[in-house]
Amino acid sequence: MKIALFNKPYIVKVSSFLIVFPLTFGTPLIASANVFDDIRAVFSSQAQAEEIIPANNNNSQNVGIISTESVNPDIKNAPKSADPIIGQGGSYLENNVALLKDVTFEKSSISNQIKVYTVKQGDTLSELAETFDVSMNTIRWENNISGQNVAIGQKLNILPMTGVKHIVKSGDTISKIADKYDADAEDISVFNDISKGDTLKQGDIIFVPNGIIKTVTPTKPTPSTSTGSTKPTTGSSNTKVQSGYYIRPASGPVTSPYGSRKGSFHPGVDIGNVRGTPIFAAADGVVTEVVTGCVEGRASCGGGYGNHIEIQHANGTLTRYGHLSKTNVKLGQDVSQGQNIGAMGSTGNSTGSHLHFEIQNANGSKMKPPVS
Repeated sequence: MKIALFNKPYIVKVSSFLIVFPLTFGTPLIASANVFDDIRAVFSSQAQAEEIIPANNNNSQNVGIISTESVNPDIKNAPKSADPIIGQGGSYLENNVALLKDVTFEKSSISNQIKVYTVKQGDTLSELAETFDVSMNTIRWENNISGQNVAIGQKLNILPMTGVKHIVKSGDTISKIADKYDADAEDISVFNDISKGDTLKQGDIIFVPNGIIKTVTPTKPTPSTSTGSTKPTTGSSNTKVQSGYYIRPASGPVTSPYGSRKGSFHPGVDIGNVRGTPIFAAADGVVTEVVTGCVEGRASCGGGYGNHIEIQHANGTLTRYGHLSKTNVKLGQDVSQGQNIGAMGSTGNSTGSHLHFEIQNANGSKMKPPVS
């Protein structure tokens, strides 16, 4: 009968309780705390193990299209407090108005795409160019500035992209305008929403993405075989780079190509892949910019580029690597082509893990990266 009694399920439960209860609560409090700490440690280690991401062996040949649902940060739950920005070699503001926040403009009388900004104390030409994400030459050409200085109270026309503004004259065509400013005709057409066959009207405003003002500089007299005249040279031009100078900086598909959209311009290419994908230097050079400290969900951090690196190359161009989760180089460091400089992420103005890669010419215009 006793054996049969203890085989009853409810008797077993009650007996277990009577044994465990005094052992647990009869011991000193610190010992009890250690027991629960051990239990928590077990569950914590299991949770961390579940978060480990396996090594990525994908490359540009076998990786598929990345689902942004699986790599997007939880923007809604992102921290609201300002995150630190560690900038080396440049000036970055937490509320950087590359996203045009907290900046007051006046309306332009000639185009609603042009913003009129009044220079404030402490503004510099280089910082304004960073702020508005255009080249310094774009600001210079539009506002007839020859040097580096701007004056407090000076009103500056800010174009919607790096490039120039053109007022249509009699006989102008898109191809002629492209030739004049060493730009791409298709970029001009797409940006300004001009269809093939459309007639340009005299006085219309045309924006020329990546256009440059070619300045003619005199050269030392070099006698010609016939007239003894000299040939002027063009002072500003877009760099033409030999094939193979740059390598692909990361594996993964191109999720956003270079070029014009209606009313906007993407100055680089976006390459999508999982967080932590290695980023490599596209060419030999010197690191001239390192920005770290950005966390996902802070769109304005690093001027919208988040954690990013810039490398100056011997041919006069500069490459930028944006939205990184990690940087592996320091300001002033020499890097070799193919060297691991960081890891892919989604910091700054980004909605999914990817690399923003762009190439900037010496005059500030952007070059189409040789990435397919």
